[in-house]
Amino acid sequence: MLVLAIMSVVSACSSEDTDMTMMSETPVEAQDKDQVKKALNEDINSNPGEKYVERFSYLKQLSLEKQEAFARFKSERNLQELYEFTPEDMVLVYLYCLSIGDPDLIYEITFNGGQLPDRDKFRKDYFEYVMNYDSETAVHYRYYDSIKVDESTAKEKQVTVLITVSIETTTHTMALGLQREDQVWKLDIYPLIQDYINKASK
Repeated sequence: MLVLAIMSVVSACSSEDTDMTMMSETPVEAQDKDQVKKALNEDINSNPGEKYVERFSYLKQLSLEKQEAFARFKSERNLQELYEFTPEDMVLVYLYCLSIGDPDLIYEITFNGGQLPDRDKFRKDYFEYVMNYDSETAVHYRYYDSIKVDESTAKEKQVTVLITVSIETTTHTMALGLQREDQVWKLDIYPLIQDYINKASK
């Protein structure tokens, strides 16, 4: 009888301890469950690769004022919004346009000089001959180390911007020519597009 009495007392104490422990841990457990649930929902609803792309944007390398100016330009297509953009800024804008694959935006910021075809032909040629190359370029240079005007070749209305990326022991530099037109530094890239078209037709 004594043994049974002791066992029931121990059992009662254990039961009380368990209840107290559960009460003190319940809010923490609930919080943990919410966090786990949230994390799982994030994993289900979004691809990790897509999350990374959302975080990085060439536009975010610009000042907030210029990001807003470009957003206005994108919706209204008013070149005045780009008057204050430096050649380096315009290269970042160009790389952004490549990253989203928008030939209409690229057309707007491409130096014409009487050489550009109409918008429809430009769009058709871009999708057919250029887009794959440009997508690779946009991805390749997102980790760029430096972007600067090549002062040794700079002229009043014509400059070359060098953008450099280093991966391990390898360094790549891309040189992009820009010319001043309509009070905006525009990318002189149509000769490059023509090169892609010519290569494809051989």
